[in-house]
Amino acid sequence: MSESKVESFLGGFLVGALIGFALGILYAPQSGEETRKVIKEKGIEITEKVKEKGKELEHELESKTEELKEKGKEIFKKKGIKIEEEPKE
Repeated sequence: MSESKVESFLGGFLVGALIGFALGILYAPQSGEETRKVIKEKGIEITEKVKEKGKELEHELESKTEELKEKGKEIFKKKGIKIEEEPKE
C-alpha cells in the first residue's frame, strides 16, 4: 500500500469514527459528567485503534518493501547485473 493510500485510509477511518462518536454523544440522554467520561473513554479507544491499525499497516509496508527488494534482486540476477547491498543498520 502506498504512503498516500495509508494516509488516506487512516484519515477516513479517523473521520468516520469521530462522526459516529459525535452523533452518538449528541443523541445520548445523559448528564454532562457522564458525557465527558464517555468522550474521554471513546477518545482513548479511538486513539488505540488508530495506533493499532498504523502498526498493522507499517508491518504490511515493511513486508511488501522486502518482497519488492527480493523481486528486484531476482530480476537483476537474471539479467546478469551485479548489485551492491547496503549494510543493514
